[in-house]
Amino acid sequence: MGYSTRTGTRIRDFWPDDDTNTIYITSDSSPSLADIIEQARDKWGADVSLDDIEITSEKIHTHCLGYDLYDPSDYTDFIIITKKSN
Repeated sequence: MGYSTRTGTRIRDFWPDDDTNTIYITSDSSPSLADIIEQARDKWGADVSLDDIEITSEKIHTHCLGYDLYDPSDYTDFIIITKKSN
């Protein structure tokens, strides 16, 4: 999705896009480890294992970019699955 501007305002938002080697999952969906592995296998094939991926977390500024000072509700917690390069 990338960057967007709210209709009728100048407020900009951001949502990270999955790419060839990365999957972004919002942590509020509370995925289990089995769910995470299943998503990795759906994207990169059934033979993907935990040895092939890196699982990290990140708080990403997704709402009201440049609109005000730090507001914790403008950030979204993501679980990020990255396929390791061979």
